[in-house]
Amino acid sequence: WVHELHLKQWSWRYASAAEPTQANGGRFDRRLLRDRGDMGEGEYRFAVKKHPGAVRLLGFLLHTHSGNYGDALRMSGTPDVEQTRKFGTLKYGWGLNFDQELLKDVGVFGRLGWNDGQTQSYAFTAIDRLATGGVSVTGTRWSRPFDTAATEITTSGLSAVHASYLARGGLDFLIGDGRLNYGRETIWESYYNARLLPGFFAGLDLQHVTNPAFNRDRGPLWIVSLRLHLEYGSKNFR
Repeated sequence: WVHELHLKQWSWRYASAAEPTQANGGRFDRRLLRDRGDMGEGEYRFAVKKHPGAVRLLGFLLHTHSGNYGDALRMSGTPDVEQTRKFGTLKYGWGLNFDQELLKDVGVFGRLGWNDGQTQSYAFTAIDRLATGGVSVTGTRWSRPFDTAATEITTSGLSAVHASYLARGGLDFLIGDGRLNYGRETIWESYYNARLLPGFFAGLDLQHVTNPAFNRDRGPLWIVSLRLHLEYGSKNFR
């Protein structure tokens, strides 16, 4: 369930959601009094010389049937976090993000993320620390006001105990190299999103990834993707 309260400059949001029965699995535990994810967010909107901006602070607490990396490292042989799962395991963290218009067609954005890094990664990715910063520009400058171009860089990492678990040959639901040679993952990404027809958009995205999946022995990688987006409604076809 989700609750929201909106005021002139403030918004407050709370959500409680079902958690998967297995790490990143497709089946969800509906017993919300036992297993769930609780999230709260506060948003403050402001203007700097008439240019709008916003900052948001998010906190979360997960109640899951999950394991602990420290407990797994105390096992003999190859550690397996799945063997340390307990009901009522708590995972907590926070996120901070902002966006700020600099000019009518230029804006900046950024975000920080952190979780305790001790408990098993459960959904939807295996990241304990994250920082992102970027710039976006609308196509007004080249007579395409519905287009957007942006570039950003993200660096992400793992906690010390999480990295040690993977270096000892442990597996996560996404990372399974074995004997991980740990390094921070850095992604530089740029994209152009173009309106081809009213209500129809195409986006071209280019990414360069250093130390993919936190492994110094892999990469770097180049990733190219194309996204098509269709919007319905009379206002989108003007």
